[in-house]
Amino acid sequence: MIETNVKISACGYSAYFRSDLGGNCYRLCHEPTGSELLRTPKNEEELFSEIHLFGNPILFPPNRIRGGEFTFEERKYVFPINEPATGCHLHGELYRLPFEVASLESDRVVFEYSAKSGEYLGFPHAFRVKREYVASENGLCECTEVTNESDENMPFMIAFHTTLNIPFSPYGDADSCKLTLPALEEQLRDKNYLPVLKYASGREREKALNSGSYAISASPISSLYEVSGARACITDEKAKLSLVYDCDDSYRYRMLWRRDGAPFIALEPQTCAIDCFHLEKPAHEKGLIVIEPHKSVKLRQRLCLNPF
Repeated sequence: MIETNVKISACGYSAYFRSDLGGNCYRLCHEPTGSELLRTPKNEEELFSEIHLFGNPILFPPNRIRGGEFTFEERKYVFPINEPATGCHLHGELYRLPFEVASLESDRVVFEYSAKSGEYLGFPHAFRVKREYVASENGLCECTEVTNESDENMPFMIAFHTTLNIPFSPYGDADSCKLTLPALEEQLRDKNYLPVLKYASGREREKALNSGSYAISASPISSLYEVSGARACITDEKAKLSLVYDCDDSYRYRMLWRRDGAPFIALEPQTCAIDCFHLEKPAHEKGLIVIEPHKSVKLRQRLCLNPF
């Protein structure tokens, strides 16, 4: 059994959380249809064997940072190298740190985490993260609020490694699941999964994503796309259901990841391009969010099922 300490539910949706792992919603079910939207571990051992690939882990900073360092406003930021094979820092540690349960009702929960300057991986800003979830007829909605509690501008970028079941319905079929995504161009990467300052668009895969004909089970994928809208939708023709993953416009990118034959896909909303500080354009043009001293930003996303 997987341990849990928080559950909320409303209108047929039930969500289960781990406050000790970044406020991760590791299971989301829709009881009227028997659907399991998020990939859920069978037990603790399985969870910790692939901690990024269950539920919706929070990533700060997201993806890879070349050499684990970058410069912002003439200040050098250094993160530990936790992926020696590529010489990168990968995904941060927020997803595996304990969050406080700040508020809990039957259909709503708020998780909070705060760090002093230098306390989080040497990050030189005091900051606070709040994850608020609400279950309703609209599905499971999350508002992530990040507050810069320091006296200097804070560089901020975030992603969620949200991993969805394929198929998500007991009446569905993996081969009938199609993905719709408003893909613009793909950020191409080298053998270490770092950007090569080239982009691709107009290929058959982008056409299939935009038309809703991309067959998820057809092949593995590991690609980051800039998108023209923040809605992703998986349609299961056999089950006559659509799994909708909405995000606000702050999430300008989507990372798509699925290994060959896997019964799931990660649809990762991401605010910035990979390694945005080392690209040919200024980081703010590639999605970097700058939070002013003692100010906050809020980002929103939603998971729900729609019949058709």
